[in-house]
Amino acid sequence: MENTRNTKQKQHILSILSTAKRPMSINEIYSCCIETYPRIAKSTIYRTIDSLIKQNLIDKYYLSDNELFYQIKDNSTEHKHYVICNSCKKIFHLPNCPIHSIQDSLSEYGFDVTDHYIQISGICKECRKKADT
Repeated sequence: MENTRNTKQKQHILSILSTAKRPMSINEIYSCCIETYPRIAKSTIYRTIDSLIKQNLIDKYYLSDNELFYQIKDNSTEHKHYVICNSCKKIFHLPNCPIHSIQDSLSEYGFDVTDHYIQISGICKECRKKADT
């Protein structure tokens, strides 16, 4: 049975993720946590993140060289996709999911898509300007 205890650390991690404007890595979450809970172990953060994923409260993303990042869900059915700058590693949110039309087409053939991930990488406008000068 999944541990769904509502600990102070769990609430703090949810708070960190809910105020973040982008997905965060475990190291970023840990850095924020130790400001309030200096004795928190990184293993506690990993266990809490696993629990939050199982409770469908956060999403997991593979970004920048397959490092895992986590973001709180706006609602339990929404998912997001990102574009990552190869130079500065800034993460940009795609405003909509380009897979929905493909998913609809596949359902006409009786295929049910259960999950998908899109990661696009390139050079952002600011980095491109720096490279041109």
